[in-house]
Amino acid sequence: MAMMTLSDARAALPEVVNRVAQGEEITITRYGRPMAVVVRPDIVWSQPSPEVVFDQTDWLIAALRERARRHGVSLEQELSALLAAATAGHADTALPPIQLTTVRGGTTSTWSREEIYADEGR
Repeated sequence: MAMMTLSDARAALPEVVNRVAQGEEITITRYGRPMAVVVRPDIVWSQPSPEVVFDQTDWLIAALRERARRHGVSLEQELSALLAAATAGHADTALPPIQLTTVRGGTTSTWSREEIYADEGR
C-alpha cells in the first residue's frame, strides 16, 4: 500500500486515480497521520460493514411486509415463498401485474409539449 501526503495526492490526482484503478490502495496522510485510503469502488461495495447490514433491518422488514400485503399472503407465507425460490435458484419471484388507475381532475386544462416534456420541441 502506497502512502502520499495530502498535498502530493492533490497535485497528482490523475495519477492517484490511475494507480487505484489498477488495483493499488493509496493511503493519504496529513501531518504524518493516515487520514484516508483510496481504493476501487468494488472493494468497498463488496465488503459491507456489519453496521450497514443491521441498519437495513427495519427497511427490509417493511419491504417484506409490503410485498406480502401486495401478494395477499401472510409474512410467513411470503418468506417461505422467497426462501423456496432462492433454494430453487430463481433470482426473483414474479410480481403480480401492475394495475393502472385513471384519475380525473376537477378542472380541464391543456398543456403544451414544452410544458410536458420541457424539451422545446426537440
